Order: sequence, then structure tokens, then C-alpha cells
Amino acid sequence: MFKALNKTNPDVFPLIIRKFAQHFYEHQDYQTIDGWIVLACDGTKMDLPPSEEMKNKFGGYLNKTITDESKVKKPQANCSVLVDVLNHVILDALVKPCKTSELPMLYEHLENCRDLLTGKKVMLLCDRYYGSAELFLYCRLHKYKLLVRAKTYMYKEQVAEIEKDGRIRLEFNKAWLRRLKREDCRAYAQECLQLDVRVVKNHFEYTLNGYKRKREKICVDSVYMTDLEQTEFSASDIVELYHVRRWDSETAYFDIKNHLEAERFNSGKYNIVVCELYGKILCYSVCGILYGRSEELFLKRVADSEPGVSCTMYYYIPNMKYICDAVRMEHLFLKFLAGVYVQKPGTISQYLSQLEDDCSRNLVPVRPGRHYKRWGRWMSSIPTTKFRVDGRRDPPIKKCFKTNGYMTASR
Repeated sequence: MFKALNKTNPDVFPLIIRKFAQHFYEHQDYQTIDGWIVLACDGTKMDLPPSEEMKNKFGGYLNKTITDESKVKKPQANCSVLVDVLNHVILDALVKPCKTSELPMLYEHLENCRDLLTGKKVMLLCDRYYGSAELFLYCRLHKYKLLVRAKTYMYKEQVAEIEKDGRIRLEFNKAWLRRLKREDCRAYAQECLQLDVRVVKNHFEYTLNGYKRKREKICVDSVYMTDLEQTEFSASDIVELYHVRRWDSETAYFDIKNHLEAERFNSGKYNIVVCELYGKILCYSVCGILYGRSEELFLKRVADSEPGVSCTMYYYIPNMKYICDAVRMEHLFLKFLAGVYVQKPGTISQYLSQLEDDCSRNLVPVRPGRHYKRWGRWMSSIPTTKFRVDGRRDPPIKKCFKTNGYMTASR
């Protein structure tokens, strides 16, 4: 298996991922928001095996002790995905060296998926690191809608004039045009010479619980920039879109890294490592379709008022970990995907229906306002899986000599 995988060209997997997404939109009823396909893009670092080939291909970060590329001990890859957050399907994926910027990877995603998205109403959600006038120009040029959280210094003077929900106008002068890196965006900016952007401001407060001493309220002021119209999406809709829907892209990385164990490798060779990464990203899309189907079956049982389902305290969603384990462990399902499952006609349909029904009955509650203590958490032993330590990746752990245990500490 390793010999065959080492001979496989990893570049074939992005093609398969895009082809999978194309078949999904052609043959399935997918969820939208008033006809809008909601996409989100985000990047993450993937820890790779410490082999010389990985260090040469992907590199790592330097610090005070690691002052040269040859001294890098932990190579990392910058992974980026374009995901449909409503249907849990990944449209495109890229695995690049660790110092690759995320914004060029987003443009590459959109270029790769241009034919797939043609003729569809597309809404793109991005965090504050993607915000730029050039991205607004690109989305307007291709008739996409963009929602991005703004950095504090973005168009500070114009934003200060907006009270709650309003518009600002950006004028493109010669200096601004020279800063634009994409030729198509520069040509479009020379035609329009200005850009109208909607600005939405939000203020929220929260208090951390679970501490002996009373904590003061934490106040957060956030600014969102978008070209979604006020007639279609109110200011509260914009806030909900960003903080609820965009967070699903973070959840996708959580599932890929944790439930699918994306950072667990069986070799230090480039082809094998990258193929395994892309394979687990593709597996997430398969699990996402099962997740959506399981949710539909559960909601149907709720609508039919099945005893013991509609009278629950919390809202329930399918257990993604159970779905991932079922996809990875069910040999019949894997054989079906590989095209070697040979049985009587109709057997596989019956088997898939049973699998969907089983996944729809393994649920987890969504408890509003729940909060897990991140720092100062005591544990009897150091966990072997870093992602299980309170939802944070690799937090510092200190030895507690008096209690004979360990405790997470803030950085």
C-alpha cells in the first residue's frame, strides 16, 4: 500500500475533491439561505513528520533558538479549504509550505471553482485576515457577495462616521491602483474608480463564569464589511452569518484534525503525507453528506412527533465523531466507495439507508451558553492527544507537585 501511495501524484486529489463537489451540486438537494450558497475559507497549520524531505518541502518557523532553516525540528504545512458551511462539503483544498499567505490561496480556490460556481448565488465568509479592497473587487467582478470582519485600522476615518449600519465609499487613486496585485482587479478598479461597501457595527458583552472571584464584563466592538443589501440581510443577520455560519469552517478543521486524525501520519515521504492529508479532507465531505442526511431524518422524526424526540431540553445535532468513525470503520461502505462491492441488487441501498438511520439516532445536545474552562484545568496525566486538552491546540502544561498532577497554563 505504501509503495502504491508513494507512486501516486498528490495533485490528483484536488481534482477529485472538486469533482466530488460538482456531483454533489448536480445530483443532491442542498441547503441554501434564500438561494445563496454560503462558502467560507480559512487556513490552518498542519504539523508534519520531522523528516528531512518534509523540512525541505514545507519548512518551518524560526525563533530565537531556531535561527536557520536547517535547524527546524517541526515542519508545518499551511492548509486551506473552501467549504460549503451549510452542507459540510469541501469544494477545494490546498496544501502549501508553511509560510504561504492565505489570501493568494483563497484566490486560487475561487479560480479553481469558477466553473463550478458559475450561475449560482454565492456568498463568501472570511475572517479579518482576508479583508481587502482587492477581494471586494474580485468578488464584485465575478458576482459573488462577500462578508468579512474588518481590522481595527481598515478605512478608520470612513468607518468612524457610521453609527450602526451604513455605507462608505472608497476612491481609487493612482497610488491605490499600483498596490493592487491582480491585473483583473486593477482593470476593474480603473473602470469604476470607486467602491461602495456596507459597514455594520456590533457591540457585545460577556462575563467569564466558573471563577471564585467575580470577573468584570468583557466588552467587544466589532466591525463587518459586506456588499450584502440591507433589504435582504439586516444588521443582526450579518452578525449571525459571521459568528454562526463562518464558525462552521473552524468546526470543519476540528473534525478533520481530531475525528479524522489529519496530523497522524504513517510515513515521512512527501507523496504519502500529502496524499493522506488530501484523502482525509475528501473523507470529510463524505461524512458531511451523511451528516446532512442524518439531520434531515432527525428533523423529520421531530416533525412527526416521534415519542421521546420532540420533548427534549436541548436542540440536538448528529454526532460527527460517530459518523467519521462509521465511515472509516465500515468495510462495506469503503468497498462501495471503491467500486468493488458486489452483492444482490438493492443491497447497498438498504445498507446505506440503515447507516443513515443509525447516524441520525446518535446525537449530541447543543447547550446554549456552555463554557469549558480553558486555563487552570487540572488533569491526572499529560494527555497523549493534544486536541483533547480543552479545545486548544498544544497549551502549556505545568507540573503540580502538591496535587501530584498537571494543569494547563495560559501563554
